[in-house]
Amino acid sequence: MSSPKNYSYAVRALIMAIAAINISYAEQSNNSLALEEVIVTAQKKTESLQDAPISLIAFGSEKIEQLGISDVGDIQGAVPNLSTAPHPSNRNSLTAFIRGVGNADLQITKDPAVGVYLDGVYLGRSAGLTADIADVQAIEVLRGPQGTLYGRNTTGGAISIRSAQADEEFSLKQKFSKGNRGYWRTLTQVNLPITDTVMVRAAFSRSAEDGWVENIGTGKDFGEQQKQALRLAVRWLVSDTLTLDYAFDQSEINGGQLAYQLTHITNPNGAGLAPFSRNTRQSALSVNNLEKSSDDVSGHSLTASWFISDDLTIKSITAYRDLDEFAYQDYSASAHHFSGGAFPSMVASGAEILDTRTDKVQDQISQEIQFLGTLYGKIDYVAGLYYFKEKGREDQLASLNLLALGGFPEIAEEYNEVDASAESLAAFSQFEYTPDLLEQRLHLTLGMRYTNDKREASKYDNLFNNLNGTTVNGEQSSSKFTPSITVAYDLSDDINAYAKIATAYRAGGFNTRGTESRFASGFDPEELLAYEIGSKAELLNRRVRLNLAAFLYEYTDLQVDQSDPVNIIATDTFNAGKAEMSGAEIDLTAVLSRDLLLNVSYGYLDANYESFIQYGQEVSNSKNVPSAPQHSYNISLDYARTVSFGELNAALNYSWEDEYYFSSQGVARKDDVGLLGATLGVRDIAMGDGELSVQLWGKNLENKNYAAHEIDWAASGFVTTIFGEPRSFGLDVTLSF
Repeated sequence: MSSPKNYSYAVRALIMAIAAINISYAEQSNNSLALEEVIVTAQKKTESLQDAPISLIAFGSEKIEQLGISDVGDIQGAVPNLSTAPHPSNRNSLTAFIRGVGNADLQITKDPAVGVYLDGVYLGRSAGLTADIADVQAIEVLRGPQGTLYGRNTTGGAISIRSAQADEEFSLKQKFSKGNRGYWRTLTQVNLPITDTVMVRAAFSRSAEDGWVENIGTGKDFGEQQKQALRLAVRWLVSDTLTLDYAFDQSEINGGQLAYQLTHITNPNGAGLAPFSRNTRQSALSVNNLEKSSDDVSGHSLTASWFISDDLTIKSITAYRDLDEFAYQDYSASAHHFSGGAFPSMVASGAEILDTRTDKVQDQISQEIQFLGTLYGKIDYVAGLYYFKEKGREDQLASLNLLALGGFPEIAEEYNEVDASAESLAAFSQFEYTPDLLEQRLHLTLGMRYTNDKREASKYDNLFNNLNGTTVNGEQSSSKFTPSITVAYDLSDDINAYAKIATAYRAGGFNTRGTESRFASGFDPEELLAYEIGSKAELLNRRVRLNLAAFLYEYTDLQVDQSDPVNIIATDTFNAGKAEMSGAEIDLTAVLSRDLLLNVSYGYLDANYESFIQYGQEVSNSKNVPSAPQHSYNISLDYARTVSFGELNAALNYSWEDEYYFSSQGVARKDDVGLLGATLGVRDIAMGDGELSVQLWGKNLENKNYAAHEIDWAASGFVTTIFGEPRSFGLDVTLSF
């Protein structure tokens, strides 16, 4: 558990910050040091962060650059009650949990619980989420269910990424980055007006790194990775009332193998592996013929916006996306390395204790029609229709050979092919009514969504090289009405409070890594009833922004991943009966002085299973809700001062996350960890017709040793661990015109 000392530090820092705010306010009360307004699109319309009755954190382009965010995984630590980790078999993919709700296994037949959106387009698969994002304008993290406006697969929340749009001004930006462990990145952004009505924006990035665990066997190094990303945006102002936006994005990732170490022996079945166990991050491991993983993700979108009148806008978002992924993962590197040559036949043959090879392809189309406007001058509304269809295929070869330590040939091999398709159709609306009574301080919001889902899948499974194999089929359909109601009240011009009741659900699916019978039966949709109260305030002449939220979740049929107690290769997904989650969030932003900005965010979470039926038995007392840290917080100080040659800037960032379990079994665990980062640089240095910016950066400056992910191999009696990135540092140089 976390030390009380760590919390005392956090509390002490907060008290000191508040004191500093008051002192500074007393000294400078006559000066205008108000916080800038933050504009968000969380409710599919443009509005102030303070007006949106949602617990959310938003990052603008400047903060994104300061934090070194280049992919979705980089926001880990910056948002309390958000936990991200690499997918167990592929660093290129990402698992995300918000308020303890998420999905650890990215099967082609199972949907995530945290929806990720790129410019309003839902990304059906989480593969490739660590791909470089070439031209980001803003990132919004919506905590809590978003079933009304975002649909079926947002029981945990949503992450919305907004790219920069083409505009009428020419601009050119070139950024070069260099860091330790062979890291480098180049980013080029250009905005070019073609005519008065047509403008183009393009961005291209490339990067590479050596990783932080050397492979002293043959093949690639662990974590060695190359990335490439391209984005093209075209805006056509067809008329005064019609705007067309076309966008194309493409990302490639090569490499990214995870370095699994044997770290824990959990029962006598794993006693033979004890000599190879190491519970600290190793700088070198050994695997023969370590293969390269790869992800290729691309998409097209066309957004048409018709401004019919001041009271009505119609928006159409049409999109197509596809992905192609190959993931290779070896789970036994420690045994190779720490055998010390005791089993040369294993090393010479390249035999592995446990490894997987997975091929995945998927494509999707989506169409959304939105109607946004005002009725009678009192009712703001968003309504629309949504259609989504995807097809995919996932092939996996899993090899198990616990006798490889003695140089024996492979004893178990399982190959399966899964073909899947899913189709979803929805109608949604949200109405916000502001009556004349109570001086128009009362706001009533009613949301509704009806969703119809269909899913089909077939699985061919071949175990122990059986020439015939077996094929099973599954088919599911479901429909759900997910309403929400919100009551908000403006206590003053700068302070409001809200209460919300919301529902959400996640579609059912099939167990691609389970037995044939478990695949055929599948698992049911999960449902959620959520209660939330909150307050948003701007204080001391808008020098302090303080947002609070508290929530209670009641889950029914919560989808939970569980390793098979007998078959080490298999994973089942269960509907875990009932679960209850409660917690709170505090987000504070304050201007301490003309040059100094403070950000403090804190999250508390209490998550428990009320009922968990596994293989016909009630086991809730022995299960833990995964990826649910009790406490998490982030503290940052941003300094900026104008000097004669530009703007001097510096930032300190510290993020803390309590211990939590990676699975419901309660063995694989991440210990509590705090990570310190910093930047120091000078912006806006005059350079001819352009401006030069130089920035030093560092992450995990204390070189903390922590688990990024662990797997409990159940009956086999051991746990393997991926350790997080050690201290990293580098330099960014940016030239802008």
